[in-house]
Amino acid sequence: MVALSIELPEELAAASLDVARGLGVSRSELIRRALEHEIAQARAAAERRTMAEDLRAMGCDPVARRFAQDLDAALGEPLPPEREAWWKG
Repeated sequence: MVALSIELPEELAAASLDVARGLGVSRSELIRRALEHEIAQARAAAERRTMAEDLRAMGCDPVARRFAQDLDAALGEPLPPEREAWWKG
């Protein structure tokens, strides 16, 4: 592990100690958890932004648009009839 030194406002330092005690963990563990949570949130937000940009770009691509239209049409078609109790072999 790497030791870090951070400065916190008095109010935040006191609140973090109270919450850590309430959870039965050290303040360091609470801060680790909070940092892990924030990193995961930031990565997820970045992934959502990238996906949104990619979807917008696909909307401008005529090949991608045609593929989406074909897929949409195919999903609207009824499934072929199934043999009764096919899962029994």
